[in-house]
Amino acid sequence: MAAYGDRANLLTIYISEAHAADTWPLGMKVCYNQTHHLEDRAKVAQDFIRDNQYEFELVLDEPPKNAFDSLFAAWPLRFYVIEKKRLTFICEPYGEYILITDLNKFFDLRFSGKK
Repeated sequence: MAAYGDRANLLTIYISEAHAADTWPLGMKVCYNQTHHLEDRAKVAQDFIRDNQYEFELVLDEPPKNAFDSLFAAWPLRFYVIEKKRLTFICEPYGEYILITDLNKFFDLRFSGKK
């Protein structure tokens, strides 16, 4: 996604835990309980940034309100493109995964000037 950084503001919004140990465990290697307080979510996000060497801007969807999640019915495997306060693209998951190429194709078309 860094290839589009000069033309798009890329922002990650850290929402609730997808498969928290106390709500929907999948026996994953890294497992946290669901976060209900901003401090807890910040700790999990810091671990994510460190463990994945994540370099993009990341903000938190503040619990317990979870405004972004509530507004967009967010899922961890989904990308949204918002342009001029309008939702223009949602990258939907294919089962348990997403194809980042779907988002790349959208940006390629958007920035090529083609409709």
